[in-house]
Amino acid sequence: MTSNLLQFNFWAALVLSLSLTPLFIKLAHQWKFVDHPAHRKTHQEPIAYLGGVSIFVSILLTWLLLFSPALRSSQPMDTRDFLKSFFILGASLAMLGVGLWDDLKTIRARYKLTGQVLIAFLFSYFGFHFQTLHLPGLSAMPLGLLAVPLTMFWIVAIVNAFNMIDGLDGLAASVTAGTLILLACASALMGNAMECTLAVTALGAVIGFLPYNWKPAKIFLGDAGSGGLGMFAACALVALGQRYGQAPFNLNNPGMGQPFRYQVILLTLLVAYPALEITLSVGRRLLHGRPISSADRGHIHHRLLKLRWSPQCVCLTAFLITLLLGIAGLTTLAQYHGWATWILVICGILLGLGLSALGFLDFLQPKLVNHLRPHFQIIHHFFSMQRAKLRLVDGREEILSLVCQTCAELGVQGFRFNVAPNFPKAAPFRFSWERPNEIAREYLNYIKIDLLSGKFANFKDHISLEGNKAKADWTFEPHTEEDDLDVECRILVSEFMKAALDRICCIKNQGSKSNSRLVIDLLSHEKVRSNLLRRKTARRN
Repeated sequence: MTSNLLQFNFWAALVLSLSLTPLFIKLAHQWKFVDHPAHRKTHQEPIAYLGGVSIFVSILLTWLLLFSPALRSSQPMDTRDFLKSFFILGASLAMLGVGLWDDLKTIRARYKLTGQVLIAFLFSYFGFHFQTLHLPGLSAMPLGLLAVPLTMFWIVAIVNAFNMIDGLDGLAASVTAGTLILLACASALMGNAMECTLAVTALGAVIGFLPYNWKPAKIFLGDAGSGGLGMFAACALVALGQRYGQAPFNLNNPGMGQPFRYQVILLTLLVAYPALEITLSVGRRLLHGRPISSADRGHIHHRLLKLRWSPQCVCLTAFLITLLLGIAGLTTLAQYHGWATWILVICGILLGLGLSALGFLDFLQPKLVNHLRPHFQIIHHFFSMQRAKLRLVDGREEILSLVCQTCAELGVQGFRFNVAPNFPKAAPFRFSWERPNEIAREYLNYIKIDLLSGKFANFKDHISLEGNKAKADWTFEPHTEEDDLDVECRILVSEFMKAALDRICCIKNQGSKSNSRLVIDLLSHEKVRSNLLRRKTARRN
């Protein structure tokens, strides 16, 4: 492709994205396709989704211009290049569809993972996959039957890594822009004209979207956008240096079917920041005995925000990390091994110091891990048990009993339910509950002292179902310190409240009372609730 065509695609995609994004913002609000404020979210008003749709519509419209008679006559397209772009865009659009389904219906993690695995399998089996595993210091090893499974695992990991970093305005889009710059450079270096054009087109669409996603964001990528862009980057990187149905380019004559030496390692460097994020997150959750799919506030951007970094500074830092480590991969690809070594050494030192300062190396202190691990396991086992019970109950009183029990266990001070009538002339259903403070204050004297001295902050949260047919709000027990387990409790409570409201709405109004109140007896086992035991143990240590 000529440089003029690259410039045309970049600017066309950028202008389309700048023009279409406001339209999708308006459509998202009209269709109520928005992200409502809730726990772990910083925005106070509903924010439009469909950012990913805006980006990919811009990419597709620009890409269709390549098939116009004028452009086709000036630059004919090879059939194999067309098939390559078809596989990359097809997989990305399929992931976009799965993400839209999740944004709209909040599907369970297992269903979303199933979609990711299926898309990765189709791309790897019928399109492109790693054929060789080549690690520094070792000879290249043919993967054989493991080629497709390893490629699938790598693709799914990168897709979920992009989803993980989409927790701050502009972050995922900034990192994606850095990755696309590196992808375009790598494609040009290897003579992949079509893939270079595809990367430049996507880069223009992402940059056109960024002004609307920058803090304060007017539109979010959503799971559709982060998943679609993650799939685009992963599939384009796997296909780098290869043509559909032909042997790879063999840039450095490595043999054994790999387009360049150290293929898996170098491709991972081109998506260094997302790969680092998912590695740290999975490792942290496994050490604490938590499901790897559970959400938390221990990501890199969360820890930087706690240090009072601005969102813009966090995005710029992530962008620079992506570029710097990616440049190390590019210099290796271009056989400037000396420069690549120096860059990697400097990056390794800086990352080591940064991760240590942010607390990511705390796993080297076994006491800290051993203290939190059993408590994570307790609350997740308890939560699973309560969810199972919720599916079995058939009355509102039983549901509310489960909610009260769950709230008492997970540290909720009080909550209120407000459910609209589900048939004409029925009264609305309201329920409130508050747990006496005396038990916790007696049991943990330091809480009482903190309350008297005013050194505490109450955390409040709320949730509402679609159409405001049911609402709930609740307040957690006051305490002065916050750790990952407190955040985990907040997430689990929010999930359980939503499930309970859904269950209540499925049951017809029982009785004529519009207000109900349930009192839980203060039994002796109240004092051995897991969150109180955990804080008592922490105080002793």
